Amino acid sequence: MRRTTSHRNFFPTNSGASSAVSASGSSESPPPPDDESTKKVRKTGIAKVVAENSIVIVAVLGCFMCVTVNGLMQKLGVNPKIVEVKEAEKTATLVQLAKIEDGSGGPWELPAVYIGGKLLGGVDKVMEAHLNGEFVPMLRAAGAIWL
Repeated sequence: MRRTTSHRNFFPTNSGASSAVSASGSSESPPPPDDESTKKVRKTGIAKVVAENSIVIVAVLGCFMCVTVNGLMQKLGVNPKIVEVKEAEKTATLVQLAKIEDGSGGPWELPAVYIGGKLLGGVDKVMEAHLNGEFVPMLRAAGAIWL
């Protein structure tokens, strides 16, 4: 079956080369245990991505609702950062995302859309904001679109 998205997630390592990292922060080939810089990336993987990017979609690999949210943003001229997780890592990812929200809860389901470092919600909240005319102003405020 062909994937519906054409992107991959890469986190930099200290060697300058890119290596694929899952949302839980574990890489395909683990770094040396005494490397402090990669330990920090592993500990703060998703939180760091959310903080550094204006629009982030945390999605399950191959989820059609995640593709729908991404498609809406692409049509609006936004190029969001997409963090894809495997179905087996979904629960651990939701726990990590709940820690980002500082005790105010967190997403219950994926996709989770973050705009300007704050959780908007899932597909239902994105579509609700879009239909109410609130979505584009949110994107402008986050600096994702200029017009």
